[in-house]
Amino acid sequence: MTLNYVRYAPCLILSAAIFSAAPVWASEPSTPVTAVVLPQGQYSKIALREMGREANHILKRSGVSLRWHIGVPERAVNGLLVVVKLVGRCDMDGSPAFLVPGPLGWAAEEDGTILPFSDLACDNLRGAVESAIVGGNPLRSNLLLGRAMGRVLAHELFHIVTDTPGHGRGDVTQASLTPRELTSGPFELRPSEATAFQTGLARPH
Repeated sequence: MTLNYVRYAPCLILSAAIFSAAPVWASEPSTPVTAVVLPQGQYSKIALREMGREANHILKRSGVSLRWHIGVPERAVNGLLVVVKLVGRCDMDGSPAFLVPGPLGWAAEEDGTILPFSDLACDNLRGAVESAIVGGNPLRSNLLLGRAMGRVLAHELFHIVTDTPGHGRGDVTQASLTPRELTSGPFELRPSEATAFQTGLARPH
């Protein structure tokens, strides 16, 4: 996921595969996915909770039962385990961030296979959120940051589970998003994309 300036609005290019991860829950849980979240710097608990809530909401049709764990779990987990590294500062409590071109998230790839590892570039995400809001208190800003993180995460999880670097035209699979699209409005998984998730979950990992 990269940041570009297209037409009149800055666009976030959702990179296909050079790191990945994420999680979700479904109304009828089937395949468990555990997201091991590894913060590399300061983070907001509010933003992380909202990231999980947003990812769950987006991917509830996909047949994924999402579980979250901050830090390395002490015991083995069932189902697919995805490592999500949070790079940079993941909160909106300090000095303002600026919107700059650069990756927002990426999924790891090796020999044509997308691996269950993802990085989220929190400083670039903070810049996107900052550009999408005017004023606002830190609580709301952190909620919007978490929403943006959850949407990026859902995108990268699609690459991981389906093992494809390709993009589509749906909210979750499109190659680019504006800061406004990251933080507001509907963001849904299309039926065909939910089917792709289910097919991907059925294959060995």
